[in-house]
Amino acid sequence: MAKEPELVARNRRLADAGDPVAQFNLGNMYRMGYQVKADHGLAVKWLSLAAGQGNAEALELLRDMGVDLPAATEGTPADLPPPEPIVDPLCFDEPPDDPGALQAAARQGAADAQVALGEAYRNGIGVAADPVAALHWYRLAADQGSAQGQCAVGMMYERGLGVGQDAAEAKDWYVKAARQGDPQAQFNLGNMIRQGRGGAPNPEVAAKWFRKAAEQGDAAALFALGTLCETGSGVPHDAAQAAEYYRAAAERGDADAQFNLANMLREGRGMAADTVEAAALYRRAAEQGLAAAQFNYALMLATGQGVPRNDVAAAAWLRRAAEQGSPDARCALAAFYERGRGVGRDPVAAVDWYRRAAAAGDARAQYALGRRYAAGEGVAADSVEAHVWLSLAVRSSIASVAEAARTALAAVAAGMDGAALTEAERRLRAQAQEGGR
Repeated sequence: MAKEPELVARNRRLADAGDPVAQFNLGNMYRMGYQVKADHGLAVKWLSLAAGQGNAEALELLRDMGVDLPAATEGTPADLPPPEPIVDPLCFDEPPDDPGALQAAARQGAADAQVALGEAYRNGIGVAADPVAALHWYRLAADQGSAQGQCAVGMMYERGLGVGQDAAEAKDWYVKAARQGDPQAQFNLGNMIRQGRGGAPNPEVAAKWFRKAAEQGDAAALFALGTLCETGSGVPHDAAQAAEYYRAAAERGDADAQFNLANMLREGRGMAADTVEAAALYRRAAEQGLAAAQFNYALMLATGQGVPRNDVAAAAWLRRAAEQGSPDARCALAAFYERGRGVGRDPVAAVDWYRRAAAAGDARAQYALGRRYAAGEGVAADSVEAHVWLSLAVRSSIASVAEAARTALAAVAAGMDGAALTEAERRLRAQAQEGGR
């Protein structure tokens, strides 16, 4: 039997384990005949499993395919699931339910209990939050040679929790833990050395510590090595090697690695271009709450690259990214509202999202907002506000935006009297002093 392509095998493993995104990907591959022989029955099977877990895109594809959906599937909420919570990097183990027993073990000198008690004090789990007490217990474990305790003390110094922030002291503790093989300490040490905190920057030495952590399967270290290979910092520039590191980190669930690998696949850097796998990776990172991935996945949906075109889903992902503060997503979502694409046409909502993007410094949004104030579209006409926003857009480094804003600004200024121009200049100065609207 011929070996399955890697992408198919990877999605099948995850789909068999119940991952709805992988189920959707696998079903879509069978639907399109992408890297597998087209099979309507298998497409329906996997898409139905994904839809049954609330995957809105699978549900919509099944409807487009004319599949009669069971009532349970039809009733599945179409809302996308919330992103996974970010794991606290200092959380080694869940503290026991009985703080008294934990404290007794810690006082008797059990290093693991001392680390866990320090964690409890740092997070206020079972006891009142107290970073000074947390550091005390971490330090007792560290003084016994506990690598986790040493790493935790390093983190407390690095962040200034319960003690004055001290990069050099943090680095010393990380070195102790890293030499014992603690992957978190090895990664943190590599990161400090790369950034030049606690000493001169040295990407070559940073790469050495990242490799040690990566050899233990540390996803963050694998991602860091990928960035070094992609940029040629501390190691030779090697796009193919970067992609391998990103893939290893992506398979361990690292959202940033999934995003970077998707970018490389979409652009064909370090490997053959593959928009289907790129879209799948953007989706996985987007599900974890990475705003940049949510934005890129929305663009893939909006243009039909690697996935069926779906403006409704694109608008939903743009909103997720926009609500996290992405200026690009806010600007794009405004355009969707302006044109009624994937959402009901709403000029007022369009202006609101343009304003949010403009306030974050997006020149395209500043230009669009200025034009809408000038024309009174979605907002009351206001030549002073139009002048302010267009004046900001003129400063754009994007030549086409700056030129268009300059032309529009001249037209607005021509219809303003001296008092209005003076007020516009005053508002512009006030905005500059405030550091943004």
